[in-house]
Amino acid sequence: MKIFDLHADLACAIEPYENETAVLRNHWAKDFEEGQIGYTAAASFFAGDESWEEMVHTVNMVEKDLCDSGYQKMTRVEDLDCSYDETCFLMTIEGMCGIHDNVEEKITWLYEKGNRIGSLCWNDQNDLATGNSGDPSRGLTEMGKVAVRKMNELHFIIDVSHANEKTFWDILETSTQPIIATHSNAKRKCFVERNLTDQQIRALASKDGIIGLNACSHFIDEDEAKQDARHLAGHARYIADLVGVKHVACGFDFGAYYGADADHDIYGPKQAQNFVKGLKEEGFSQQEIEDICYRNVIRFLKEYM
Repeated sequence: MKIFDLHADLACAIEPYENETAVLRNHWAKDFEEGQIGYTAAASFFAGDESWEEMVHTVNMVEKDLCDSGYQKMTRVEDLDCSYDETCFLMTIEGMCGIHDNVEEKITWLYEKGNRIGSLCWNDQNDLATGNSGDPSRGLTEMGKVAVRKMNELHFIIDVSHANEKTFWDILETSTQPIIATHSNAKRKCFVERNLTDQQIRALASKDGIIGLNACSHFIDEDEAKQDARHLAGHARYIADLVGVKHVACGFDFGAYYGADADHDIYGPKQAQNFVKGLKEEGFSQQEIEDICYRNVIRFLKEYM
C-alpha cells in the first residue's frame, strides 16, 4: 500500500553525512521502497536555539540533497497528479525559532525554497509562538499572527503538532485556512502533552484539517507492551470514529531518521506496511485504508496548497 508520510526528519538523516552527496538516495532509498513510501515530507528541524542563518543552511542542505539524489520535489498541485516510480518529497519546516524580524520576508523565503508545510515552533517558546515546553499561558505572539497571515496568503500550510494548547487555539482563531497536525495522536488513547484532546481534534476537523498519526513509541501508548503499529492503528480508529476517516493520515516521525525512540515494529520507513496491517485488523475497508495512507493528504494538498 502506497504511503504519504506527512512528517519525516530528513534533515537529521542527511546531516551526519556532511561529506557525502545524494544521502537520501544512497542511504535511504531501499528503506523507502521496502516500506512503499510513495510520498514523504522532508522536514528541516529546529529545536529552538538556531539562528536564521542556521535555518537557511539546513533548508539549503535538504534542497541540495534532494537535487543531488535526483528526487522529485513537490511544490505545485500539478506535482501531486504525476505518477512516479519512486518516492516524491514535500519540503517542510519544523520550528521557526530563527525568525526574530522581517517576518514576511523570511516566511516568503522559506516558501520560495519549496517548503509547503511549516510549524511556528517545536517544543520551544520563541518570538512567534509557544510549544509544549513553554509557558502554558503564552500562545501566539503578535509577530506570530503576522506569520500566520503571510502563510495563509502564500498557501503555506500551518502545522500545529508541537504547539501548546493556547497556541493551537490562537492559530485556529487567526488562520483563514485549514490547519493540520502532521504528527500527533489522540490524547484520550495516550495521555501525553503532545497528543491532541478530543476538543482539539473536533476543532481541527471542523475546518477540514487532517491529523498525521505519529509512530513515536511514547505517543502511541503509556504501556510499553502496546507501543506498536497495531496500537497506532487504534488511534486511527479512535479519530475516525470521532470526526471521520477523511481527517486521518500518516505522519510517522520515524525515530530511525534521527537515532531516537525505541526500536519497535514501526521504527523506520521500511516498516511502514505494519501500520497497514494494523488498519486491516481495526476493520477499516480497503478504500478507507487507501484514504488514510495517502488519498486524504493528496486531497487536502490539492485543495489548500
